[in-house]
Amino acid sequence: MARPKSKLNDANSAIIEDNILKENPEGLNPDAPKVQVVKKMPKMERILFRNDRDPGVMHEFHYHSKTHHLAHYKLYHGQEYTLPLEIVEHLEDRKIPFYAYRKGPDGHPVMYISGYKHMFTCKVVRDKAA
Repeated sequence: MARPKSKLNDANSAIIEDNILKENPEGLNPDAPKVQVVKKMPKMERILFRNDRDPGVMHEFHYHSKTHHLAHYKLYHGQEYTLPLEIVEHLEDRKIPFYAYRKGPDGHPVMYISGYKHMFTCKVVRDKAA
């Protein structure tokens, strides 16, 4: 007979506490901050987001780096957003290669990258003069 699969959190509380204490001997600290503390505020930029890959479609992605905490973004085509400069640069660096053929040294066609198309455009929005 097949062994029944164990369900999540089947273990009793003593076993769970022992496993947590093995990973973190001080135990869980309920006073620990649940929000990331930022020592340096990133430069923010107001942009108009355009999805050039799939116009009119929402772009959803996760981003994380050494200087930016893990965050989930949902950007809609044609909407204005205030985003960190690092995210804006990441979006503008995304591109799709275009391939073409040319004659190789032996006369047979060889594929090469003939250019790139940017997937997203972030146009800087300037404040209107009053």
